[in-house]
Amino acid sequence: MAAVWFRRGVRLHDNPALCRACELGNVIPVFILDPHFVEPHRIGVNQFSFFRQALVDLDEQLRVLGSRLVVLRGEPEKVWQDVFQGKCSFKVSTLLFEKDTSPYSMQRDEKVTALAGKHGVKVETFTSHTMLDIVATCNMPGFKAPTNNKGIEMLIGKAGVPQPLDVPQIPACKIKGYEMFTMKELKYPAEPTHTTKGGEREGLAILAKVCGDTKYVCGFNKTKTSSTQEHTSPKLDASLTTGLSPYLMSGAVSVRMVYHKVKAAIAGKAHTQAPESFLGQIYFREMFYILGHSTPNFDKDTNKYCLQVPWGADNAKLAAWQEGKTGYPYIDALMRQLNQTGWMHHLGRHAVACFLTRGDLWQSWEAGRDYFHKQLIDADGALNNGNWMGLAGVAPWSAPWFRIYSPIPDGKSALNVEMDGAFVRKFVPELKDMPTQYLFKPWEAPAAVQAKAKCVVGKDYPKPVVDHAKARNDNLASFKAATQARAAAAGKEPKAKAAPKARAGAKRAAVQNGPAAKKTKK
Repeated sequence: MAAVWFRRGVRLHDNPALCRACELGNVIPVFILDPHFVEPHRIGVNQFSFFRQALVDLDEQLRVLGSRLVVLRGEPEKVWQDVFQGKCSFKVSTLLFEKDTSPYSMQRDEKVTALAGKHGVKVETFTSHTMLDIVATCNMPGFKAPTNNKGIEMLIGKAGVPQPLDVPQIPACKIKGYEMFTMKELKYPAEPTHTTKGGEREGLAILAKVCGDTKYVCGFNKTKTSSTQEHTSPKLDASLTTGLSPYLMSGAVSVRMVYHKVKAAIAGKAHTQAPESFLGQIYFREMFYILGHSTPNFDKDTNKYCLQVPWGADNAKLAAWQEGKTGYPYIDALMRQLNQTGWMHHLGRHAVACFLTRGDLWQSWEAGRDYFHKQLIDADGALNNGNWMGLAGVAPWSAPWFRIYSPIPDGKSALNVEMDGAFVRKFVPELKDMPTQYLFKPWEAPAAVQAKAKCVVGKDYPKPVVDHAKARNDNLASFKAATQARAAAAGKEPKAKAAPKARAGAKRAAVQNGPAAKKTKK
């Protein structure tokens, strides 16, 4: 009996572990509810609910085929020990699963593999969450991790990306019991509020819609999309992102399938180029997986790529940012969108990350990373770490650190903000009656205007937590001092110019953590 252990590759298509199991004979699809991930303080209700929907979708598809998802509970090593020792209602001779290069997962899998060996159970593992075999790539002679889009594009081009596999013919599985867990069982203090539906079928429908519009795919430019958009829209246009990142995070949609469908859509046509293009976004995803695996302490500011900055530690400022109560409506709308829906546009992530770190509040990128990891439905460990370092200005793939986003955007902002105010009014309802001319800076509205709008600043809506102009200047001086200190320690003069253009593009990763992303453990 072959057991396929589903973790993040929650899908039937392009699942080499499942395909191989079906070749062996009888198949038991298994998911383990690991207490490591059932930590409401670290992984938010929206994120877990979205992932659970993917599991339910998988189970429903299997049941149509006469199979089912067997859901076990407990620490994986102990659960598998019970299975191997015959304490469950089924036995296993071969265990198959998708490789996962996150630190916790690698340690877990090493323990389970060793345990299987002691019980005479064969283990087979497969690469399918990434385009490259991350471990094998990092172990190549002379390997050097790429830190820009061109480098990872060349690496992928040289290795090639396998074609996605079809759904195999799955044999029946009639095991009784071991039913799906409920959200109530996880004891979250609040109900999920995300509107995006999880699961393979939903993700594939979005992929089909996106790649069926060749004009959209060929013209896709991440920097031209709008930061004040919802996660998905019935109709695609140039201002919208694809909405695929949560499905790639959970493995509901195969990145190899995305890659080949995009390649087919742009074949023989004029199209945008990496890093801004569609393909550029999944190249960045791969780059951060490689950096996450090959860099010790990639989740900490002590890693070799990270500039040491003496960030502050002000819990009140951090809480105002987390709750969307900074007094800057654009920033607050974005943070409340995150809290309510589990999602935020990548340029919105740029804005709030800059605001929290080098732009205004001078708080550590690690604090922002942790909050994103909890709240985002597309939270993805290495990506979250890489993107937060990039947006804080402390990494080789950062844009120039002295380029600060204004939290009071205008029509010319690189954040591509829709200035009609609909986005702010939706997520910051206190300001719904504020005239548009004052909506992004309500403290400038005359007292009579504030009263008429039933939103008095300092009473109904917070005053700005900091003065942006002053904070910006103070922070730039502090950041410059940090770059000078690093240069002095290295015996070099600090560079006054911006990073190379190829590096600047990394902030545009499609997988927006972005998420979604891991502090590390998940």
